Amino acid sequence: MKKLLLATTMLVATTLVSQAQDNTVKIGVLNDQSTSFSALGGTEVVRAAELAVKDFGGSVLGNPIEVISADHQNKPDVGLAIARQWLERDGVDAIADVANSAVSLGVNTLIGEQQKVGLFVSPLTDRPTEADCNGHIVAWAYDAYSTVGTTVAALLAEGGESFYILSPDYEAGKVQEAWVETAVNNAGAEIKGKVRAPLGTTDFSSYLLQAQASGAQAIIMNLNGPELVNAMKQAREFGIMDAGQKIAVTFLHQSDARALGVEALAGVRASTPWFWKKDEASEEFGRRMMEITGNAPGWIAAGTYSAVSAYLKAVEKAGTDESEAVLKAMREVELDDFFVSNGTLYPNGRLIHDMYLLEVNGPDDVSEKDDFFKLVATVPAEKAFRPHSESVCKL
Repeated sequence: MKKLLLATTMLVATTLVSQAQDNTVKIGVLNDQSTSFSALGGTEVVRAAELAVKDFGGSVLGNPIEVISADHQNKPDVGLAIARQWLERDGVDAIADVANSAVSLGVNTLIGEQQKVGLFVSPLTDRPTEADCNGHIVAWAYDAYSTVGTTVAALLAEGGESFYILSPDYEAGKVQEAWVETAVNNAGAEIKGKVRAPLGTTDFSSYLLQAQASGAQAIIMNLNGPELVNAMKQAREFGIMDAGQKIAVTFLHQSDARALGVEALAGVRASTPWFWKKDEASEEFGRRMMEITGNAPGWIAAGTYSAVSAYLKAVEKAGTDESEAVLKAMREVELDDFFVSNGTLYPNGRLIHDMYLLEVNGPDDVSEKDDFFKLVATVPAEKAFRPHSESVCKL
């Protein structure tokens, strides 16, 4: 009788917890808020997710929507522990952003096991939608194929024949390096050399001198955040560009341009999923975020707003926050907002959309604060991203 009473009590308690969780749609923003990647998104992304919830009306299917956030400090074990607690104990329905590819790999596996939803915006690695796909991740913004391909294609079109690659020594950097090599080799051009710098590197002197000595026409920097800032400053000090070598970055964040300044970056080209002066709707979002944070937002914040908004529309359409139903609805709702143009959500979770080749404005072209970029070209979604027919994911 005691065992029966205990079992009944536990069942009632579990039911009450489930009902409590089901009475709130809870979204967790997991990213770096204190170390190398914090300037790229960080708390700005949390504010964007909160704004998406506010714009949606604060509730869905009669239940409140709650946004929580945590700092994984760029540590995969910390990120995985946070995600596990969120999914197993705290009733989180979807995890958004997940900056850092290494963190995202463990979180991807956990989300698949727990049958929840991942709204991945920051991770560059495509493993959650390719080799490690589980059907519960949507990758909302970009991948190495779309960013590297856009940048390298532009250099090749300008007559580039030889390249040197400088990458960060972590998962995303290795992915970018491999895709640069593939794009260059496929075009019949030459890789003069390549090197990787550890995360947190501040002195890039030896790496840049190697790149300079290689004689490559262009140096491709797969760097971002503080590493890109330091590398570009030192490249200017060494007079690398003045000597005739081009420097290109595979992608450039709003915060990178803010930290470096247009004087240091003028004329540098990079690909991006979005920028705040892309069109009227983008600028409207950008100015709203400026009122909240003081700065124009980067594409990670914009992408997270877009992904969270689409998720909530899908919950509404599905009539439930049950993950399978929501993911099915996400493939059925219209994907067209200020961030997503010409969008299609593939069965493997990869969202394709138009990508943009940007050039950093010169000082005389800056009309106002944070006006860093001009549009060079729009790359249609079908050309920017790898065709679904080439995916190794069998979903």
